[in-house]
Amino acid sequence: MNFKSEITNKIIEALEKGVTPWQCPFERCSIPVNYKTKQRYNGINTLSLWLSAILRGYTSNYWLGFSQAKSLKGKVKKGEKATSVIVCMTKAKSDGSDDKEVITPFFKTEYVFNLDQIEGLKIEAENKNITTFENIEILLKSANPVIRYQGEKAYFSLSEDFINMPFKSKFKDNEGYYSTLFHELIHWTGHKTRLDRLDKLNRENHENRAFEELVAEIGASFLCAQFGIKPNIENTSSYVASWLKELKNNQNYIFKACRQANSALNYLNELVTNQSKVA
Repeated sequence: MNFKSEITNKIIEALEKGVTPWQCPFERCSIPVNYKTKQRYNGINTLSLWLSAILRGYTSNYWLGFSQAKSLKGKVKKGEKATSVIVCMTKAKSDGSDDKEVITPFFKTEYVFNLDQIEGLKIEAENKNITTFENIEILLKSANPVIRYQGEKAYFSLSEDFINMPFKSKFKDNEGYYSTLFHELIHWTGHKTRLDRLDKLNRENHENRAFEELVAEIGASFLCAQFGIKPNIENTSSYVASWLKELKNNQNYIFKACRQANSALNYLNELVTNQSKVA
């Protein structure tokens, strides 16, 4: 089974069980990390690793390849099943002349194991660093969306380019408030003056609206993981039906949604980086 089929089938399985497949499975939410390189996984790989943790009950947010575990004097437990991730590689190919090469990217499937599946390692403590809510406010200040506080409903107005939020007092905690705001902030990135994603959608088309909701849910989960907060996400039944239909008919569906969500995340983080350079 190829990587696209595998991840799509996992997501279908989770949705049919009533499980949110793009939600971090840990109380202290964070992006999956390679234990040896300390590099974070991103995009579709984040979903793949979260899903394995959800479906198999792993407790660690760290992952290692077989040879990486061996190089650290660890050993994958007998009978353990690896989780697939996709890696972008490059290869050089001559363009026919004597002095020119063309660098061509290609994707390769690699396999990693959760630290729960590995024995013999002297495991350092998981990263317990807590991102303060002040760091989230830095992101919001850098993005500078127009936010109006009124009513009981959170939404992004495409025509007027503003985010509507209920007052913070309407939420039971800060995590609930920020995870809801992150969802609308991902929608906000799609405006024509930013990533120009929403104007390309037919807003009256249910399938298109369902796709944008999927992008926003995944993007909000990535943001929550970046800031270490537990997202407050509940699948809307009307969208779940559309997601399942598309997932079963199109293996590229979840990959496209992840790319859009990752682009939104990168866009927001670049705003913070650019703002810090100016300051």
